[in-house]
Amino acid sequence: MEKIICMSCQKTIDSDSRFCKYCGARVVSTKKSKINNDKLVSIFQNVCDTLCLNSEYTEQEFEDEFSRFKSYENRDISDNEYYRLLVDIIFYSGFKASTVDKYLDVIHSHFEDYEIVAKYNLDQVEEIKNDKNMIQNKAKIDACIRNAVRIKKIVEKYGSFKKYIDSFKPNSSDECLFKLKKSLEKNFSFIGGTTAYHFMTDIGLNVLKPDRVILRIFYRLGLIDNEEDLFSAVKVGRLFSRATKLPIRYIDIIFVSYGQLNQEKMECICSEKNPKCLKCGVKNYCNYYIGSVL
Repeated sequence: MEKIICMSCQKTIDSDSRFCKYCGARVVSTKKSKINNDKLVSIFQNVCDTLCLNSEYTEQEFEDEFSRFKSYENRDISDNEYYRLLVDIIFYSGFKASTVDKYLDVIHSHFEDYEIVAKYNLDQVEEIKNDKNMIQNKAKIDACIRNAVRIKKIVEKYGSFKKYIDSFKPNSSDECLFKLKKSLEKNFSFIGGTTAYHFMTDIGLNVLKPDRVILRIFYRLGLIDNEEDLFSAVKVGRLFSRATKLPIRYIDIIFVSYGQLNQEKMECICSEKNPKCLKCGVKNYCNYYIGSVL
């Protein structure tokens, strides 16, 4: 028998159940809803309005804070900036952002220049691993060093890291984009399914990173079939971008902010547990909310 996830308690139940045997919530169909431009524009605008309303920002301050994410595409990124993005992704992967934020200056001091890092000897590596002011995760540290060596080889072969990226023509088709994704996963340590998307988002390609926050929100809104469907989430992100005529990185950061805990000036609305549905501007589109009130 097919299994589904209860939208209320997130436990697995039989698909023919009318009520969840764990929490008693009424089971609501979680099949994908029809997607059209008007719906996507409405959802995104209401998410933005809700975020601003439940923050410490004025409307102008909110725009000023997030407008920088509208200019991520077509940026001129140096080889070292590409490396820095890889370093950041490695350390943020699996860790709370608030934890990593406290160590970023130290991390960057050790991994500032890929050419220097690629030449680190064993004593220098051990010094980093024993730095009490550093996140002492040996696997992440080793990955940063291996990636520095790999970037050095790619730059030597292609002339620059950007030329390596451009060689795939990643914005020309989904097929080309995924060829780049596979190459990144093959060549770089700690770059996997989600983190490859993360990197491609941060360098300005037309793709959002389908992390657990994005997947949770899109699933609750009925835009994807399940919270494991990375590819569908990427496609939905592109649909949002086309419908709103806004850059994909801006779409990404708005939805992440909507469901991310422990933000300094904004309230998390669509949290995994105990979401603030009554404050949510898109609750009428949401299977989770509809299931909780039936």
